[in-house]
Amino acid sequence: MDRLPSSITLASRKTILLITATLITFTLIFTFSASIRESSIQILEEQQLLGDNTKVDCIADTATIHKNKIEKLTWESCLASESERETYLSIVIVSRMDDYAGNQHHRLQNFIDSAYLLAEHSQTYMELLIVEWNPPTDRRRVIDSFRYRHSDYLTYRVITVPKEIHDILPNVGNSPLHEFEGKNIGIRFARGEFVVCTNQDDIWSHNFLNAVKSRVFKKNVIYLQRQDQHNIHDPLPPSIVRLPPFADDDTLFNACKLGDQEWGNYKLPEPLKLTTGNILKVADQAGDFTMAHRETWKVPRGYREMGGVAWMDIEFICTAAWTFDIPVVYDEKGFACHQDHQNIWEFNTEQHTDNKDIDMGEIMRKEKVYMNEEGKWALQNMDIWEHKLECQEFQGGLCW
Repeated sequence: MDRLPSSITLASRKTILLITATLITFTLIFTFSASIRESSIQILEEQQLLGDNTKVDCIADTATIHKNKIEKLTWESCLASESERETYLSIVIVSRMDDYAGNQHHRLQNFIDSAYLLAEHSQTYMELLIVEWNPPTDRRRVIDSFRYRHSDYLTYRVITVPKEIHDILPNVGNSPLHEFEGKNIGIRFARGEFVVCTNQDDIWSHNFLNAVKSRVFKKNVIYLQRQDQHNIHDPLPPSIVRLPPFADDDTLFNACKLGDQEWGNYKLPEPLKLTTGNILKVADQAGDFTMAHRETWKVPRGYREMGGVAWMDIEFICTAAWTFDIPVVYDEKGFACHQDHQNIWEFNTEQHTDNKDIDMGEIMRKEKVYMNEEGKWALQNMDIWEHKLECQEFQGGLCW
């Protein structure tokens, strides 16, 4: 009878020791995991706040990233037009969070996802460069409003032109957004061999995917496409699409086919002779797609900067083709589709740039030249660091 309590006592002690050891083990594991997570977040914050030149995969707090102070070296690295890897294509748009034409966020998310699908399906290194112009103070920023999926082939950059810079520039029509000045900034800092200037309402066609895969584009050429008028709503023509909010990948990818494909063997038409008789057809809706080698863009010095938002896309093509004799390739099949939405801009005439008195015949006959002054476009004549131009570069994805 004396030995039984001793056995029970010994077993109880072993049980207690086992439970204690287990609790200590779980505590150490939890502490170690938390430490790893804290260290990861700390490293990420150091990259963003302390000037580490390493490009981050994702941004832990997109709501405050634009408020973080970064070192000038990091800022310059973000704006550098050269990168460690060869980038084939830069996709440039200008935007701000003002809900343009209603449901802007749906259409812009579809656009961002379309760029992701273009990179993934073509397996081509490219960047999506969003120039955020004069962001409203009572809205979330572009970087904090959308999903940017990670792709090994796609880099995202957001260059923000603050109100301080916007207020310095000429502002014909008192427009809150300068589309063509913004696109010039994208052209200036683009890393892609080719730069396509487009709009936030567009998605890419199978034709463009095939053309990228086929590597058909050449230097010293301006590339344009045919696209139907945006004010055609019902029935929709082929290059105007009506997508649901946040369309899934299959819906989005197949919404803009615009023809059958012989994959890897896309054929471009020969350059055409541009005249005053066909310029309005060839350059119609050119704001949705104008593409050239990045050095070719700089020959006519980008879009002429007049303030406001209108007509400079056609004038740029006239200057490139007639002043500098750059060939124009016009593809009838179409490289992009426009997402249908209500028309707002065309009726807001007080914000339109007034260059309607330009005689295109004088440009064609080389009697007059319209272009930006050398070194005085795309903010080249401004201290953009002192005036707080912002830049964020990331690979997309979520931080967990």
